[in-house]
Amino acid sequence: MAGRRLRAGLAVGLRERRGTIGRVPLFKDKLLAVLPLALAFGMPVAKANEPLLLVTSPVTLQAAEKSGASFARWFGEMPASGDGTVTNHKLMASPAWQSIARPLSESLVRIQRSDKQAGVGISRYPHRLFDARWLASPDAFFELVGVANRMDRRPFQSGACGETRLVYRLAYRAPAMQSRLPMTVNVELRGDAPDAGGSCARAVRRWQPPKTSMTDEALGRWLVSPDGPLAPERLATARIAQITTNLQSVRWPSAVRPDLGGHAEYMLRAFRWNAGAQRFDVAPLENTPDVARLRANAPLRNELRQWLQQPANMRALDEATLQLPEKFLATESVSVAPRGLERLANRPFAQVFPSGEWQPVPGSRTLQSPQAILRRLDDLSCAGCHQSRAVAGFHLLGIDRRGASRTFTAGNALALPHSPHLQDEISRRSRYVHAALSTPQPDPFRPLAEPEDANGTVKEATVGASCEPTRITQSANPWLDRAEKLPRIACEGALSVCEKTSVGFPGGMCSGPCDPRDKNGTCGGIAILSDFNQCLAANKPFGECLSKHTRPGNLRSCSAQQPCRDDFICAQAEGQSEGRGACIPPYFLFQMRVDGHS
Repeated sequence: MAGRRLRAGLAVGLRERRGTIGRVPLFKDKLLAVLPLALAFGMPVAKANEPLLLVTSPVTLQAAEKSGASFARWFGEMPASGDGTVTNHKLMASPAWQSIARPLSESLVRIQRSDKQAGVGISRYPHRLFDARWLASPDAFFELVGVANRMDRRPFQSGACGETRLVYRLAYRAPAMQSRLPMTVNVELRGDAPDAGGSCARAVRRWQPPKTSMTDEALGRWLVSPDGPLAPERLATARIAQITTNLQSVRWPSAVRPDLGGHAEYMLRAFRWNAGAQRFDVAPLENTPDVARLRANAPLRNELRQWLQQPANMRALDEATLQLPEKFLATESVSVAPRGLERLANRPFAQVFPSGEWQPVPGSRTLQSPQAILRRLDDLSCAGCHQSRAVAGFHLLGIDRRGASRTFTAGNALALPHSPHLQDEISRRSRYVHAALSTPQPDPFRPLAEPEDANGTVKEATVGASCEPTRITQSANPWLDRAEKLPRIACEGALSVCEKTSVGFPGGMCSGPCDPRDKNGTCGGIAILSDFNQCLAANKPFGECLSKHTRPGNLRSCSAQQPCRDDFICAQAEGQSEGRGACIPPYFLFQMRVDGHS
C-alpha cells in the first residue's frame, strides 16, 4: 500500500446511556435505550406502564445478566466474574457450547482450505479470517446487548405468543487491549402460551414494568424476577426455539478490493437444543434455500416452485409469514458486504429461479410483479434480511459498556446500538403488540426490510453523500462481482473532497475540512491509510494508532432519526450529544473487523 492514502477512523468519547420507560419524550438528539410501546405512537408521556419492545441499556442488561440471564446459563451454570460474564475458556468445558463452537470452527477451516489467501493475521494474509481461538479464549466472553419482545413472531411459533430474543455479543478483555468482535449469538425463546380464548393480552402485560419510572438497574432485576418476562421458567432450555449465530468470517481490505471499497463475508448458522443428548444440533436456516442443492436437483427445485405457488403459500409470502419446509433449506448461509441487495449472493431465491417462472398476484401488497415475488422471497431469507438496511450484516450490535472493568478505546464505540431497519421495525412491532391487547389474531403483515426506493438518488452532494457511484455486475460467486464506475458527483463546497472508494469509502464520501457551521457535519479523525495499517500490523494498540496517524475531517452527523446511508455506521464522536455520532465505514471501527486483535 504505497503512498499516504486516506482511510477513516473516528476519535470518539464514550458515554453510557440510561433507559427510559415511564416518561417517553421524543428527543431529537437521544436514543432511548429501552423502547416502549409509546415511542412508536409519538406519545409525549406514557399514561400507563407501556410494554417493553427492546432493551439495550448496558446497566439494565448487566443487572439482568447477574440475576440469571447470562450467556453461560444456556450451557450449564458455572461461576461468573464480577460483571456477570463467564470466559469462553470456561464455556468450553460444556459439551453444549462445544456443540456450537466446533461447527463454527470447522466452517472457518473450510474457508481457509478453499482460499489460500485467507488466514488469521493482518500482515500475513490479504483475506483476514476470524480467529476461532476466540471461541475458547480465557480473555473472551459473550455479553448481553439486547432483549427483544418479538410477540410479532407468533405466526412462526405454534402454540406460543411469539418469541423472546436475547442477543449476546462477543467481547474480550486483555492486558493490552479490550474490544468487541463482529459476532452475535441470538437465543430465541418461545413465548408463553395464549390464554383459553386464544388471546395473547396476558403475555403483553407481562412486558409491562410495575412502575412508570425505574432505575436501569432495578429494571434489569425486574426483567428476570418471578413477575418479569425473563422469569426463570421462561428462560428454561425447553423454551429454546433455536440459537442463531452471525459472525464476520473473513474481511478483505480496500487494498484487495478497491472497486468495492473492501469485501466482507458473514457466516449465518442455526442450532436446536437436543434435550436427550444435552447439546445443540445443527439446524436449517429459516426460509433460506440450499442454493447449490436446488440448482443441482431440478426435480427438487420444481417441487419448491410448485409448493410456493400454492395460493395459501403465496398469501403467506405476501404477509411475510411463510415457512418453507425443511427439505429445501440450507444449514449455512453467507451474506456479503458492501452493497447489500445489489450483490446476488444476498439474494438466494434469485439464484434459484428465473423471474419468468412467476406471475403477479392480483390484490397482493408485495407481489405485484415476478421480480417483486423474488424480492419478497429474498427478503425472508437470512442473507437477504441481514443485508437490508443493516449495519455490516447486523441489526443489533449493542451499546458499548463502560465501568470499572470496561473502558473502551477512544475511536471504537458505537453511537447507536441498532440498524436503520430495526429502528423502523420498532414501529411495526409496537402496533402488533398494541393490537394484541384487544385482538386475538393481529395482522402480522411486515413490509420489505428494504423498500425499493430506500437508496434513491441523492440530490445534494453534501457531507457524507456518495460521490463515486458504481453499478454492480453480479455473480453468484461474490468474489467475481465487479463495480463499474459511473460519472463522479461533485461534492458541494469549495473545499470539499471526495474520499475514494479505493481507500475504504464504498461509493465515495463527500468530506472536507471540519466546519462547526455545517449543521449536517461533525469533526472526526480520518486515518492515514498506510501508516495506520502498518501501526496495526505491528500489534500496536488501536488507540495509539488512531491518535498518531490521523487528520481531522468533516463527517456526516447521524442519529436514530438521521441514519447513515448504506455501508456506513454511526460511531460516537466528540462534541456530539448522546445518541448522535458520525458516519464512517463500519470496518474503520476496530470492533467491526476480525483482523488486528491481539
